[in-house]
Amino acid sequence: MANIVNIAIVGLGQIGIYLYNELSLKKKEIEKKTGKKINIVAISAKNPNKIRKFKINKKIFYKNPLNIIKKKNIDILFEAIGSSDGISKKVVELALKNKIH
Repeated sequence: MANIVNIAIVGLGQIGIYLYNELSLKKKEIEKKTGKKINIVAISAKNPNKIRKFKINKKIFYKNPLNIIKKKNIDILFEAIGSSDGISKKVVELALKNKIH
């Protein structure tokens, strides 16, 4: 892994939002401890218009999470949709197929 770690978060429910906030708030601390720069390069949620505690950056938002894997250079993908089948399963299978952690 290079000095930059590109991260995608699929699912912005309670877990996804918590993860997004923690990564955003602790970017400098993580970089200092690991020597790796954290970049959240893609996020996906079922409803982009849902009221959240943070504003969604439309530049990194994907309505279809499968497009994230096809279009972005992702090192780590967090799947936080929460089901074991359907789109969750497809996202995880495609990530593994593409050697994404």
